[in-house]
Amino acid sequence: MLSASTRLQFVKQVARSYATKVSSKDGTGKISRVAVKVNAGSQYATKDGISHLLSRFNFQNTTNKSALRLVRESELLGGNFKSFVNRENIILEATFLKEDLPYFVNALGNVLYKTSFKEYELDEQVLPAAKHDLLVHNACPVRKAEDLLYNVTFRNGLGNPVYYDGVENITLEDIKSFADKVYVKDNIEVIGQGVNEGDLKRFVGESLLNSLPTAQSLAKTVPPKTFNGETRLRNIGDSVAAIAVPIAPSDFATYEVLAKYLSSPLSDLSSLIFKVKLDKYSTSGLFSLYVKAACPKTVSANIKKIVTELKAGKDISVAKNYAATQLALENQTSISPVQLNLDSVSNFQLGKFNYVAVGKVTQLPYADEL
Repeated sequence: MLSASTRLQFVKQVARSYATKVSSKDGTGKISRVAVKVNAGSQYATKDGISHLLSRFNFQNTTNKSALRLVRESELLGGNFKSFVNRENIILEATFLKEDLPYFVNALGNVLYKTSFKEYELDEQVLPAAKHDLLVHNACPVRKAEDLLYNVTFRNGLGNPVYYDGVENITLEDIKSFADKVYVKDNIEVIGQGVNEGDLKRFVGESLLNSLPTAQSLAKTVPPKTFNGETRLRNIGDSVAAIAVPIAPSDFATYEVLAKYLSSPLSDLSSLIFKVKLDKYSTSGLFSLYVKAACPKTVSANIKKIVTELKAGKDISVAKNYAATQLALENQTSISPVQLNLDSVSNFQLGKFNYVAVGKVTQLPYADEL
């Protein structure tokens, strides 16, 4: 008979073996998706840009399968893989025919558990791809404005740069150490779409995802500290003026409706706005609004009109049904659908906000002029 301490140890081992959170929503279609979300986005980076480089290492050679073989096998099965990074997560995603679920779950586990991390891959594939990502990102002045808004609002954490820019010296050993830190059972979540949840849990349990080591999750549980301010960046091309407001999760519904309202024909400001959105994270969010034009005087006039009207207040309850419909459509294609109760949303009035100007900044207003 097992002793009490031995039984307790066995129970703990079993619990640890299923530490990874697995969820899925089944569907009637033939196409399925599985995503592995890792708490390893730029806010968790040990060096600026390391999350980006690690995400670019995903689906390179592993100890038992080359990258070329992985691509060819997945294409023969009619599926594909992708890996990308944001401020909160590194996400590995597979899209495939429903009957091929076991292969693709095993492939995802193989990537997280057995990536080879070769020096030549870093030099010849990962760094050039990362440089291309950065060039594409920085080609857009709105993206530059967004990066500045995040940095002004959060400074560190969510304010860290998402893409590797070469300022930090990151070695292969740095990337491998970061992978060892973040690719652990407790720090990942497996999400399925068009997949039976019981099947997904069973195949995850039988895959190398279940062989990952256990360690404490890096997921944030405390809202980040936020700051108020503004900044300006001289830049060739179109000019951009942008505002942002840090949001608590309890206010997601209001700002989701506001974002949908301002980008719809329901608002007379929609024609003045280039982009408006709400980024939602586990403990915080950021509402941001962007005005862009070739003429800085047009940008200046438009951002002043927008801020003036939002400060005066808007009845956004008229957009609740529209916002609910848009959210439902987005949730149909999202691997992580968002459920928000919009019933209590009514009026909105803009208070404090952060502000950035990009482009011909000498002709763009300062925050105290808005």
